[in-house]
Amino acid sequence: MPHTTEQRIRMKAYEIWLREGCPEGSDLRHWEMAKKFIVGEEAKSALTSRFYDVQELNEKGEPEAKAAPAAAKLKARKH
Repeated sequence: MPHTTEQRIRMKAYEIWLREGCPEGSDLRHWEMAKKFIVGEEAKSALTSRFYDVQELNEKGEPEAKAAPAAAKLKARKH
């Protein structure tokens, strides 16, 4: 079962807390940092999946429509 947004924020806040050496009194700051990260990540994911089918993305995460002209330019240079 996938984690809820709140669970993901909690895990990320904990990760930040550990990375910073477990300081006391930083819980709200860590929560806000984690919330910005997770909400931004979810928004990016939602936009990507909304406009592009995941199968249409190349290895760089670009839509094939954008990647194809670059490949065509490389072929043209070789000839």
